[in-house]
Amino acid sequence: MKSAFFKILMLFSIMSIGCYAQEKVVDDSGKKPKWVGVTMPETIIVSASAPEMMEAQNKCMEMVKQEIINSIAVNITSTSASSKTQTSFNEHYAIKSEYSSEIKTIAARMPFISGISITDAESYWEKVYVKNEKRYFYRYHLKYSYPESVKQKLIFDFRRMDAEKEEQLEMLNRKYDEIKSVEEIGNCLIEAKALSEYFFDDTRKAEVALLQKKLNDLYSHITVQALENVPGKYTFMLVLDNKPLSLAKMPRIKSDYATNISIDKGDYDNSYNINYSYKGCVEDEPNTIEVLFYFGTRSLKHVFSFDIAGETPDIKFPGVIDITMKADSTDNVSYTVEMDILAGADNNFKVGELSLKLSELENPVKCDKTDDMNITPGKNRYSFSGESINKKTGRSGALTDGYIKLYNLKNGKTHSIKVQRPYKLSIFN
Repeated sequence: MKSAFFKILMLFSIMSIGCYAQEKVVDDSGKKPKWVGVTMPETIIVSASAPEMMEAQNKCMEMVKQEIINSIAVNITSTSASSKTQTSFNEHYAIKSEYSSEIKTIAARMPFISGISITDAESYWEKVYVKNEKRYFYRYHLKYSYPESVKQKLIFDFRRMDAEKEEQLEMLNRKYDEIKSVEEIGNCLIEAKALSEYFFDDTRKAEVALLQKKLNDLYSHITVQALENVPGKYTFMLVLDNKPLSLAKMPRIKSDYATNISIDKGDYDNSYNINYSYKGCVEDEPNTIEVLFYFGTRSLKHVFSFDIAGETPDIKFPGVIDITMKADSTDNVSYTVEMDILAGADNNFKVGELSLKLSELENPVKCDKTDDMNITPGKNRYSFSGESINKKTGRSGALTDGYIKLYNLKNGKTHSIKVQRPYKLSIFN
């Protein structure tokens, strides 16, 4: 048995010698260093062959980088994989392999890795001629110093970068509840996409995927709130969950009826005015204007009509509505509403009722104690009061939605005017 083993070993040795006998070193970079073909602590030693010297050199450089990347990945994956509960060894191995692949990709982008240079290494090369194949190739050897202190620093840098990404995810989750502009949604989506490409563990990948879905869903919750609609001028704001949104990119506006259409900023923050001419419009026509907003890949279409017949009172509600509310233990709520009303010169109306929906209360605030309250032409401050059985919702809002009823003292007609304005609520218990 021993004799057979030694015969096989002898045959292998003869074949190896034969192979090398076919190779002849015809040129080299100098005396062959002692480190070629050996291993040394805190040192990376690699070899590569190629038809051209530069190609062999580049192969060695890539092998050095890969060795460093592997040394980082094995430390990160060991902690990442062990933090997850596994049901079997195979599953553990599969997840660890997946992490390792992702981490290697990320580690390769680190500044230190991309900054590795041939000038920081020792090298030795040989030009070899293969007799039986009649070809030349270069065998390149590279020695790169890689102290333990450098490796630990790279691992530390990687973990610090990972912690920064996690902090960025937490910040994005906080931003989600504080969106103040349409553009913020798009910017948050861009950041979330980058995080999704970075995270290498299932838990954080799932968390950022959920955030991306929630951010995308915000676009479908944006609505247009009209603040004023009188012939020649339409004032509105974009609203998300009852909170005003700013908009950098102005909408596209078109109409088959109005002319000389323009848009500018309104008097109140986040409000916009659409100004137009209705000269030549006919009363029995639809008289509509289409407003089209673009939010990234989404769009929102809003159409409003204008009344040129003069049936609608010339009433505006500039500024913020101030509401003071008092509640007792029996859910009896009393309130005072103060607001500015701007009326045209031909207006001659008496107030019948004011009703406003607030996010903070389950039922609308109704003020019907309006005896002898007439609307005076011009801008004036009006105060309304009322009380009702109501309950707090625990929510807060910025825009009210309601109506005010007016009686025309000239012809006895009743008009219900929509009120959509920003409001400020003060609560006293």
